[in-house]
Amino acid sequence: MKKVLKYAVRTLIAIIAILILSIAGLTINHHVRLAIEKNELHPIGTLVEVNGHEMHVYSEGAKSEKPTLVFMSGSGVPNPAYDYKTLYTLLSDEYRISVVEKAGYGYSENTTISRDIETMLAETREALKQAGETGPYILFPHSVSGTEALYWAQRYPEELKAIVGLDMSVPDVYVDMKIGSLTVIAGRFSGWIGLHRIPFFGDRFLNKIGLSEDELKQSKMLLYRNQFDKSFILEVGQIVNNAKKVKESGYPSVPMLMFTSDGAETTPKWLDLERTFAKATGSELIELNGGHYVHKYEPKLIAEKSKAFFSSLN
Repeated sequence: MKKVLKYAVRTLIAIIAILILSIAGLTINHHVRLAIEKNELHPIGTLVEVNGHEMHVYSEGAKSEKPTLVFMSGSGVPNPAYDYKTLYTLLSDEYRISVVEKAGYGYSENTTISRDIETMLAETREALKQAGETGPYILFPHSVSGTEALYWAQRYPEELKAIVGLDMSVPDVYVDMKIGSLTVIAGRFSGWIGLHRIPFFGDRFLNKIGLSEDELKQSKMLLYRNQFDKSFILEVGQIVNNAKKVKESGYPSVPMLMFTSDGAETTPKWLDLERTFAKATGSELIELNGGHYVHKYEPKLIAEKSKAFFSSLN
């Protein structure tokens, strides 16, 4: 019995030692490569200084009297200018498009400034202004950016022509959400040690469709740099408060077209809450049979329906 116990203890110690060494090796490799990759990142758009940090705005398509389509990233998307390419390239032949990368997203710098909704919206509007983009805008918010888009419509409706939701969140998704501190800590720790460099963990955050070899390389380096960074953690900490503020302000009056997923990759009540919100606001809701990244699974359908929606606007 003593021999068995002794063997079990030695085995446990060996396993722990291997785990510690593996984490140490992974972490060292991650931070060494981050230092190298820093010099290999090449912004494809315009870098502007907003609120003490640089923000990246990517635009394409000719400027015209038509509204500019502004793509707003979902939570933690590490490379928005590449992630939404599958959709915006189907629209930029007729419309000017702009992808605003929030602090800690894409080529934008990290920040320790509060991620309350007023601050984030002010930064988004200022980044567009400094990049030379002008309204009116049609917003394309994905996921959590739905909250920011709705707040924009509440505060500055004269700047917007419409909103096209890409499985965008509505306030009721988050107002009663409990975000565990252990989940946040675990996410931050996994990002710091570079767990997402392992394809099994990191590849699910990449939209590889339609990217060239160089674009995919850039996209991966942005993933390695940005995943679970401090800006993202600060943003997560404000999700509930931001949603409550938007809900208290009531429904916006701008026209909306909403594309929603089947809800399987979000929350159990997601689809019901989307339906309720669409009915309350008189918005058209198009339910798609796919995951949360609807722009990845149904770009052609979304582009086609969006253009038809634009034609119906006054």
